[in-house]
Amino acid sequence: MKTIIRAFLMCFLCLLILVNTGNSAVVTLSDGSTREADKVTYRNDTVIMQLGSETTELARNDIKNISFSARQQKKENMATDSSDLAAFMPKALELLNKYPDAQSILVSEEGNYQHRKDGTNLSRYRSISYIAKEEALWEAQVSLSFDPNRERIRVLHARCLLPDGTIHNLQPDQIKISKGTSGSVFFDQYQELSFTIPEVAVGSLVDYCYETEEYNPFDPNLFQGRNYFQWSAPVGESILRVSVPHEKELHYVAYNSPPELAKPEKIEAVDSVVYTWKMTDLPPVISEPFMPPYRDVVPCVYYSLHKDFTYVHNKLRPMFEKRFQLTDMVKKKVDELIEGAKDLNEKIARLYLFCQKEIRYISIKGNLASNQVGHPAEETLKNRYGDCTDKGMLLATMLKHIGVEAYPVGVRTNDAGKAVRDISVFDDNHCITEVHLDGRIFYLDSTATDYRYPYFRSDDHDTIADNTMLGTRNQVPLPPPEDNAVHVTRNITLSADGTTRIDFESTQNGSSEASFRESARNLKPEEYERQIRASVSALTADYVLEIATHTDPLDFNTQFKARSAYTLNRFATKSGRYMIFSVPYFELGFSEVSLQKRRYDIQYSTSRLRTDQVSIKLPDTFNVKFLPPALRVQSPYVEFEIIYDQQGDTISISRKLAFPRRIVPVADYQAFKNDLERIAHSSKQKIFLEENEAKPEPAKSASVTADVADNASATEPVTSEGDSK
Repeated sequence: MKTIIRAFLMCFLCLLILVNTGNSAVVTLSDGSTREADKVTYRNDTVIMQLGSETTELARNDIKNISFSARQQKKENMATDSSDLAAFMPKALELLNKYPDAQSILVSEEGNYQHRKDGTNLSRYRSISYIAKEEALWEAQVSLSFDPNRERIRVLHARCLLPDGTIHNLQPDQIKISKGTSGSVFFDQYQELSFTIPEVAVGSLVDYCYETEEYNPFDPNLFQGRNYFQWSAPVGESILRVSVPHEKELHYVAYNSPPELAKPEKIEAVDSVVYTWKMTDLPPVISEPFMPPYRDVVPCVYYSLHKDFTYVHNKLRPMFEKRFQLTDMVKKKVDELIEGAKDLNEKIARLYLFCQKEIRYISIKGNLASNQVGHPAEETLKNRYGDCTDKGMLLATMLKHIGVEAYPVGVRTNDAGKAVRDISVFDDNHCITEVHLDGRIFYLDSTATDYRYPYFRSDDHDTIADNTMLGTRNQVPLPPPEDNAVHVTRNITLSADGTTRIDFESTQNGSSEASFRESARNLKPEEYERQIRASVSALTADYVLEIATHTDPLDFNTQFKARSAYTLNRFATKSGRYMIFSVPYFELGFSEVSLQKRRYDIQYSTSRLRTDQVSIKLPDTFNVKFLPPALRVQSPYVEFEIIYDQQGDTISISRKLAFPRRIVPVADYQAFKNDLERIAHSSKQKIFLEENEAKPEPAKSASVTADVADNASATEPVTSEGDSK
């Protein structure tokens, strides 16, 4: 694989040298070091670099990267005039007085984005921040990503103003350009321009401005962007300016916005129309547990030259069709994988598992086609690697061979915010497979390696799938809680001295099962046992672990199960003739309702269900004195039921907790909080037993009120079905 990637990069470098022969450059060697050159030429597999009168020859295999914009950037003279910077200090101090806990203040930011008549684009961004605490000193470090094949970037100025009025300017030779560090499984053409503004200290203003020119756009008819006006730091002013030629129309939408964002200021310039959005004096976003992503709660504007997706779909559809080819190699592999399958669902499951487990996740991006469409199905199959788009394309193509209609579709995962579909912008961050079968549509995600068919990743749930090939957009459904469930059974034997033996078993499906599988396959058996021991020892140091095992996490033909058995010596509390017992690991807590009030909705990744079935065998010499009351809660956002029952010497507990929806609106927070607090309280209830050396008395019913004073306040009447209070 490394050989293939290296060969690809070297071919690209050779082409780049031929195109740019004679330009100054910065050459990155294979060992990571860099050299500057006034002129670079390529001849007979040799790169010839000239710097002044010195000539150096290197074999092309010794070259990692050549940037023809980097040296030009370093030689730029940056602005040093700072006369306007001091004027921002009073505003910074005013905001600091208003928000004294802020680590930093974004005093001013301004983004200018220009689409030119020839289809190229020019942008300029300036940021001025105030450093209020040491924790914000990292803001002196700036990193900017760019594609040297399409973009030129230059820093116009970067400086800081200290409290005593001293100015420190960044020097051109302090700017570094290197290959982007996107990760071990991501490969693209992007480079990273980075610098650290010198002498930044608490109480200083940090000011930098840079300009990016997209001189070689993917498509001259594509121009789009977004801007967010609020952050975790207070904002003094945030300005967005977008200009397009008179003959082109700009489409835009504003979300979470006040009236001033809905309709921007519009100015007719000589050769363009300039749209301006501005917001001032914005408070910081204070994070809350389980809140939506920032982009779903802060004021924002999206803009594009295209009102709908027609142009983009027409542009990309031929690329999809070219890659969506059922070749002999793909057919042969499908036939091999489905041999002996008993029905169509088993065939789909086998192809799904193959794309999950046998196609390694590696992303190689270089242009519009690879970014949005991926690589041909046969190429991905041959390489045995690909990213989400490649995997989605391969699975859809393989399904085509068994007569199943399927397509790779784009989504924005629900942990990254709602996808913008009101105007045409590239807003997807993931690709999955849309399957059309027997009049219904369902989805599979072959990037997740631990999901058993037909389940798929929870961050895909409740999103909108953009199908370029059909030109459609469909809602990816939120599955019912039963499709993301954990079922737990505990058989407990309680002895007269409080010793408790527990036989535990759990089964899962959906995202819960995938999580358990992933954890189990990453642990050796002895490591798994140590993990169980650590958990049990948190209950008591005096225990005996008998069993700690699970089914094979790599066996996708059966549901994953885990089992453990252990004894907790003298675990139940005894007080005179009474024994007080709590089921281990039975308490529930809900951090999402820890706040008295919320500004933002509660957002889960998906729906979910948990059931508990507990059987407690009582010692012969004890009778039940008190069983907690039943509780039922029913609302649109949570369903709960717990029932205690006694038959002879056995107590049975049945509990069910389901969250059928993914989002709880702020308007319903208080009722939801009350429900979860009642549920949490019920999970802390204890069972009271009374020693009786004579013949055991008849069983007490669950409605008997305890005569143990300390527990009187814990009793609660049974609520009726449908009561959410």
